[in-house]
Amino acid sequence: MRRTIGAVVLVMILLLLSGCSQPDKTVIPVTVNITPTISASPMPEARQTVVPTTIHPFITTSSPTLEVFPLISPPTQIGTGNYAHYAGPDYAIDYPATWETNLTTLPLREYLHSRLGCSVTFAWQLDQELRMYYSRDGSTLFYSSIVASQIDTWPRNLNRQINYADVVNSILGNPDYCANTPMGSFTISGVTEVPLSGVSYTGTRIDFGKINATGFVEGTGSSYIVTGKNRRGAFTFYSTSTDRTMQDEVSRYMFNSLRLDSGF
Repeated sequence: MRRTIGAVVLVMILLLLSGCSQPDKTVIPVTVNITPTISASPMPEARQTVVPTTIHPFITTSSPTLEVFPLISPPTQIGTGNYAHYAGPDYAIDYPATWETNLTTLPLREYLHSRLGCSVTFAWQLDQELRMYYSRDGSTLFYSSIVASQIDTWPRNLNRQINYADVVNSILGNPDYCANTPMGSFTISGVTEVPLSGVSYTGTRIDFGKINATGFVEGTGSSYIVTGKNRRGAFTFYSTSTDRTMQDEVSRYMFNSLRLDSGF
């Protein structure tokens, strides 16, 4: 027993001495991924952010209703000369039912008189509506010339008076030239004031003759010059017929039937 105890003690002493003589060990740090524990307690309810949205309703588009009126020939009057009737936005008139009509729109010309002579130019952004009623043989016609303007569009002479010869020449002559040139000459035989049906103001009647290049009278006629509130108009009757009775009858009938719109 004494020997066994002594051997055990000796072994223990040797073990202690061997541990003290070994070198220090290097400690290597080890990274450890730690997953945190999430609490199972309920999270507060997240608020939903609502972005306002523009709602476009379903719209059905369609073309506006367009009233279409059938083309109807002017009613024929049972009366002197068997006349037809025209009613437009600016005026109404009766004309012989056997006549033909046409409509055209042309740039308005200005006739500028000075001591050096007369020059022709185009008015700024102004047109004239020309409607013609004429016999089939072309010997007699009636012209209406309408300009939608409130400004003064009449040609003026050096005395600032309306040059009626230029007005007639622009319709029956050559509008690219002033009146009383080799291209056409017009003589004014009368200027009178006349009442107008449909409006409160009066017009000016011009009686004229057209002289050809040889100096002879080619035809005669009359023109109503109207300075309205919103329009400028010239209503001109002209004939080369030798039947003066017919000419006077038709001219009188047409001018007596002329009726202007109240807004003319």
